[in-house]
Amino acid sequence: MSYQVKIKRYLQILQLTGSQVYPSIFEMVDKISETGIKISVRQLKRDLESLRDEFGLNVRYSPTRHGYFVKDDQLTFPYLMKILEYSQNAQILKDYLKEGSNLFEIIEFEDFNSFKGIQWIKDFTLAIKTCNELLIRYKRFDSEEIKEYRFHPYLLREYLNRWYVVGTLSDTAEIRTFGLDRIVDFQVTSETFTRNKDLNIPGMFKSIIGIQVSAHDQPETLELECLPYMGNLLKTLPLHTSQKQVVETPDQITFSYRMIINLELKQRLLMISNQAKIIRPLTLKKEIENMLAEAQKFYKRNH
Repeated sequence: MSYQVKIKRYLQILQLTGSQVYPSIFEMVDKISETGIKISVRQLKRDLESLRDEFGLNVRYSPTRHGYFVKDDQLTFPYLMKILEYSQNAQILKDYLKEGSNLFEIIEFEDFNSFKGIQWIKDFTLAIKTCNELLIRYKRFDSEEIKEYRFHPYLLREYLNRWYVVGTLSDTAEIRTFGLDRIVDFQVTSETFTRNKDLNIPGMFKSIIGIQVSAHDQPETLELECLPYMGNLLKTLPLHTSQKQVVETPDQITFSYRMIINLELKQRLLMISNQAKIIRPLTLKKEIENMLAEAQKFYKRNH
């Protein structure tokens, strides 16, 4: 059976069980069949078991609602949906190429450089799972020197269409982030490492935008006062998952966040500074004001 057919079934099941309508087995079979995908009750039960066993998705049956739902998987669910959608879309594009059609007549990528380094993802994922040390040869974007690092990988992270591997240096335990597109080459060594249980790297990234994080950083409360256009835009495209709307008037919308303040957050705030201003923390407000003042001086500089 085609793997793509299985992906289509999985996507349908996730959409139904994640919609809070508590579909029964028979309702799911009917709904999936309506999309043109052949499925039986027996096959659907096997798929539900696979989603639990292979992907760790907590699909449960509710005796009171007489149907299935996804329980306590706010993190797993959206990521699994995204991965399956990527896989399905990739197959569609692959089929289009097989027909001899010009792919670039229907799709245009923002940046071809965003594909650099993605060939490492499979090997790095396995190294993270098996806790194998990596020997990485790396060249920074601002240097021609190639440096070598012994590295314990913990996490793969995507940001602005580029992939990064996050972990600790073997000798110092310092948290480091390497862009996959700037890795010259690497080796998976025979050395293994024990994860530091006190170092919750995935947890750290829940409180940030971007890739820069330190074990010493702590989240702060951020408040933004936005003009209506930016406020309505942030309603549909939140700055961060912690976003909460505080107040809305005809003239402004205020949001609050709980975030670690890093360079990427400051860059994002500068991008919207003509439509959104910081209320607190005051230290960040002052820093952004100074950065805007420096930018104004730079633009007025005679060349």
